[in-house]
Amino acid sequence: MPIIKLTIITIMYKLLGAVSEIIADKKITNMLDEIGDVFKIFLGILSSISVMLIIGTALVLKISNSAMMYR
Repeated sequence: MPIIKLTIITIMYKLLGAVSEIIADKKITNMLDEIGDVFKIFLGILSSISVMLIIGTALVLKISNSAMMYR
């Protein structure tokens, strides 16, 4: 759920930056684009940590089950 939320927020900020380019000052448009980039970095961090958590959990389960099989 947080990954979907961050994706939507990133798209909203990028879209808002594109739409505000017509109306607003260049500084505001750049700020909105940079905020979208920051959320994109957060999305990458969250995705990689989620994958590492799944792999780590699978490894721990594999190690603990193999120890029980030897008994």
